[in-house]
Formats: sequence, structure tokens, C-alpha cells
Amino acid sequence: MQFDNFLVGRQPIFDNDGNIFGYEFLFRKTGTDDRAEFYDPVTATSRVLINIFQNFGVKSLTSERMAFINIDDNIIMQDVLDVLPKENLVLEIVETTNVTVEVIKRLEQYFNDGYTFALDDFVLSAEYFQMFMPLFPFVQYLKVDMKDNCMAKMDRIEKIFHGRHMKLLAEKVESRADFEFANDCGFELFQGYFFEKPAVIQKKNIEPSKACILRILSKLSQNFEIADIESEFRLQPELTLKLLKLINTCSYSLRNEVTSIRHALNLIGRESMRKWLTIMLYAGKKGDPVKSTLLETAMLKAHVMELLATRTYGPNYKGLAYAFFIGLLSHLDVILCVTKEELLEMINVSPNINRALLQKDNELGVLLGLLEATDDAESDLNKDILKKLNLDVT
Repeated sequence: MQFDNFLVGRQPIFDNDGNIFGYEFLFRKTGTDDRAEFYDPVTATSRVLINIFQNFGVKSLTSERMAFINIDDNIIMQDVLDVLPKENLVLEIVETTNVTVEVIKRLEQYFNDGYTFALDDFVLSAEYFQMFMPLFPFVQYLKVDMKDNCMAKMDRIEKIFHGRHMKLLAEKVESRADFEFANDCGFELFQGYFFEKPAVIQKKNIEPSKACILRILSKLSQNFEIADIESEFRLQPELTLKLLKLINTCSYSLRNEVTSIRHALNLIGRESMRKWLTIMLYAGKKGDPVKSTLLETAMLKAHVMELLATRTYGPNYKGLAYAFFIGLLSHLDVILCVTKEELLEMINVSPNINRALLQKDNELGVLLGLLEATDDAESDLNKDILKKLNLDVT
């Protein structure tokens, strides 16, 4: 795996009282050099989506406020947006969007399903009205560029959009005069350098292998058994973590506690899994990442935990499915440079798994403690545990 930094731009959006209403998230190039790098809109948006909803965590970035993210017809027609949570998310339809009959129908479907949309960089011209008016019934926010619109039209905007139930958001507010003018015109939300420039937020990332994603997508398309899909995730610890964070981000975690990789796959379902992996595939970097020793260690611990559980409690042990899962999680905190407590905050696991990882005082927790104390296997304490479990040092 290749260690890299995730970058995402974030600019706040304010209300009339100067309170932060939400944030717009912007694509920023990853890497450590300053060389220009081209990304198509699908790749750019996919990277932002992956960064926000899985690598950073939308709650930590927004503090429960609205998250505005740019999309265009390419993303709309990819049939992947409905894998994202609806709450506190505003999908900004950019001005370059090709408004076709198919795009209108797809947006209507998303709107009826509860998704929220904005029109970005809107210009008060006959051309823009003709182009985007078919989308007005599905749009809750209208973002108007103060620099691309004449003041006379801005002054009449409240009358122009009266009765259309769209919140008016002024973009590129660069001075107090801009803010006061937009406020007088009837705008309710404001964004621009007068308030704050976009800040670039950075976080360490582990990029999953495109080859693995392609294999999983291929198996999904051929309707392989869930056990075959699970086997791929078992080979990719970092992809498993992203799956768990997706489960935690979306509504699945409100109803269920995740107990294993297979349980997570069954919760999200094949179709949502396909859509999520499609976003991951677009967001991935070119080339196959080099395997990391840390990730190999995580896989080794997962397999050893499974073997220990089988040998200690038998092949029909009801917690056997949890053993691999616990072994995998036990080393991911090292990979991500976080504490185990921070790691468990990212995902929703059962109390038994949480206890095994933190207290190590239940059946699988004892095995994990034994595994992590192998350097001290000759201690009296470990001898007692080994004897109780009918195990020996060899």
C-alpha cells in the first residue's frame, strides 16, 4: 500500500447573523510536489466524496452542519450518489452540467428519494434560465456569483425567484460592501473571501489497490457468493476499514452493530457495495500501490487470531467469525497513527469486540492479549493462560 496525504479544500458558508451554516468542499491535488496534475470532473468529485465521507469523516469536518459538494452530469449519471447519506448533504450542480432529459429524470429520482440540491455559479441571464429552469423544482439552494452578475439584476433577485422556495446564497462576497448589498437584496447565505478563504485540510491516507477493487466489482457482477467477496476484503485491511467507516457514516449503523466483515457486507448489500466501490475506483491513484509491512502485519494478526480461536474453542465456536475481525482491527490503529479508542469511534462494533480490543478480558480478548504478549511468552502469567487454554509456547 502507498501512504499518502489526503487533501480537501473547505470554505465556510455563513448566514445573515454571521453564523456558519455549512461548508463547501473543494478538490485539492494530493502529493508532495507542486507539479500540475489533470483530473477529470468524475475523478475530482470522487476524491472529495471519498475524503469527506470515509477518510476524514463528515462529522469531524462539518460539526453537523451542511456539506456542499460539486457534481456534474458525469457523476449524476454514474448511479453512485445514493450510496451517500442524505442528511446534511447538499449536492451542487455546477454550471458546466449538460442538462439532458436523462439528467433531469435522474435528479428527479434523487430528489424524490430525499437528496438536496443546489445550483452553483448561477448567472442571471436568459441563457442560464433557459438551460437550468427544468432543474428548478429539485433545487433548494441557488448560488449566485456576485462578480458575474450586474448589480441591477442582483437587486431584483428576490422578486425573480419569489415563490420558488430556494434559499439564495451569494458567492464571491469579497468585501463588507458586497455583504451588505447582497443582504439587502434578500440573500440568506453568504460565501467568499470577506469571511474566509478556503482552507486546505490534510490527513494521512492508505490508498486501496485498484486491482482488488476491480476483482470485487467483477465478482459482484458475476453474483459470487458473499464468502468470495469477503475473501477479497480479508486481503485488503485498509479497504475493510473504509467499508466499516461507510457503514458508520450511513444509516446502517443506527440499526445494527457490525460483528464481522461478512456482516458489514450483508448490511450494505450488493448494489450499494457496487456503487461505493465505483466511487473508490475513480478516486484511486494510477498504478498498483506497493504492499506495506504494517498491512502485512495486520493481516498476519488477523489470521493468527482466527487460528488461535479455532484451536482453543473448536471449529464450531460461535465467535470464530469475530476472531479475524478483531485481529485485523487490533493493528489498524498503528497504521492510521491513532489510538484504539479513536479507531473504534470511526466504526460501530459490538460491545464484545470493543471489550476484546480495549480490556482484553473476554474470550477473544484473552487470545488477543496472548498474541500481543508473544515476546513475553515465558512469563508466569502467560504460562497460566496457555495452560488454561490447553496451548503451549510452540
